[in-house]
Amino acid sequence: MGILARQTLLNTVLTYAGIGLGFVNVVLLYPKILQADQFGLTRLLVSITVVAAQLSQLGVENTVLRFFPYFKDAQRKHRGLLSMLILFGTATSLLSMLILAVLHPWLSTVFSDRNALYAQFGLLVLPLVLGEVFFILLRSYSRSLRRTVQPTFIREFLLRLMQTALILFQAWANMPFHVFMMLYTALFLVSTLALVFDLYRSGNFVLGWSERWLPVRLRKSMVTYSTFTFSATLAGIILGNMDQLMIGALLSDGLRQVAYYSVAFYFGSVIAAPGRALSQGALPLIAEAWKRKDHVYIAELYRRSSLVQLLVSGFLFLIMWLSVGDLFELLPAEYGPAADVAIVIGVAYLITSSIGLSVGIISMSRSYRLDAISSMTMLLVNLVADFFFIRAYGIIGAAYATLLALVIVNAYRTWFLYRRYGLWPFELRTIGVLALIVSLSILVPWIPLTGYAMPDLVLRFLLVSVLFWPVAFLFGTMPELKGVLGQFTKRLK
Repeated sequence: MGILARQTLLNTVLTYAGIGLGFVNVVLLYPKILQADQFGLTRLLVSITVVAAQLSQLGVENTVLRFFPYFKDAQRKHRGLLSMLILFGTATSLLSMLILAVLHPWLSTVFSDRNALYAQFGLLVLPLVLGEVFFILLRSYSRSLRRTVQPTFIREFLLRLMQTALILFQAWANMPFHVFMMLYTALFLVSTLALVFDLYRSGNFVLGWSERWLPVRLRKSMVTYSTFTFSATLAGIILGNMDQLMIGALLSDGLRQVAYYSVAFYFGSVIAAPGRALSQGALPLIAEAWKRKDHVYIAELYRRSSLVQLLVSGFLFLIMWLSVGDLFELLPAEYGPAADVAIVIGVAYLITSSIGLSVGIISMSRSYRLDAISSMTMLLVNLVADFFFIRAYGIIGAAYATLLALVIVNAYRTWFLYRRYGLWPFELRTIGVLALIVSLSILVPWIPLTGYAMPDLVLRFLLVSVLFWPVAFLFGTMPELKGVLGQFTKRLK
């Protein structure tokens, strides 16, 4: 197996290990050890940090990956790229921190709750933004050097493992909440320092300020590329975080509502994990195919990967849908009303997964500008819908806003690819997989189980697995799954 193949496999393993740790933290520990408004505060601070950091880096993360070959020269310390990234990150993060500090009194009013937690701890977002901006930029530099596993390990696994240790220590020591929040913030800074240490240990943390090089023509190309990729990336990352910000701002006792929504959103968003993993491996293949003008290959990959994503995401959705009651029994009773949010978000991401490669195909084609435009449209639809739906329906309104935005934009992307390039993701077996999901969702609840949450979760997973995959095999979908994975393995070796 080649280097890239090994890294892809390790990244996938680490991502799913991180999802497992995230389940332990978000579902089993935080809601039971912290009060709901305290847990909601941690989610709100992270959401503000993610949005502010993405705005601060201005699309530079993808630009570094795209243009690194022009700087790559170990003898000249990669033309001082790292030093320019650090200078850029320092300037933009300090500006963001200044803006957030100035806006703190206003934000304290917007996110006010009965305990005034944001007013007390909102300024912790400043070091969080600083750490996140540098992590994003250093991650792009590390990936450009083909060190992709280390950033994934640090962010997806190490950070969550440290959070698990912290919340368990909190359960044992019962620290004052302000001490817990200081340590919670410090973990994000530690993860950034861990990435710095990894680059230093590998001999890649070399500033090269005297070797810096950025000609005008290249600078213009990088700015143009950053502009379009920035908007597309920003929209995708902000989508879920915007819901939490709007909930915190629009609902009374908003921090508690953010906590409820965060847990439910986590359940629903797990449905999208297979699509994200598949897209990471598919993008290089799509780019190569567009370069060869191999429309036949793109059409085949689009169709086969769509079926695979629907198959795997559909299985996960079925497990989540049938088990949502038991999952919420593991939580404090006050989280129970958020169960419907998980189902709506799950439907939204199931639809997205079924046509997931449409985004990659558009972004790698000459129509890449449409990716930016459609992504910003999705963000705008979600923002407007959030404002009205949350005020009218509460946290379930935020889920419906996300569903609406994803359905509208993904339907347009699918239609565009069909009209412009004659590409269509669905086939007869798609109907068969959907029929299987619906049939099992009706049949399985009639099968009696123990009546206890944890054993029933295990039994239902086994039951659905036994019923789902043999029928999927009879539909002839297994060759598609093997074929898509085989294509990736062959190209990555």
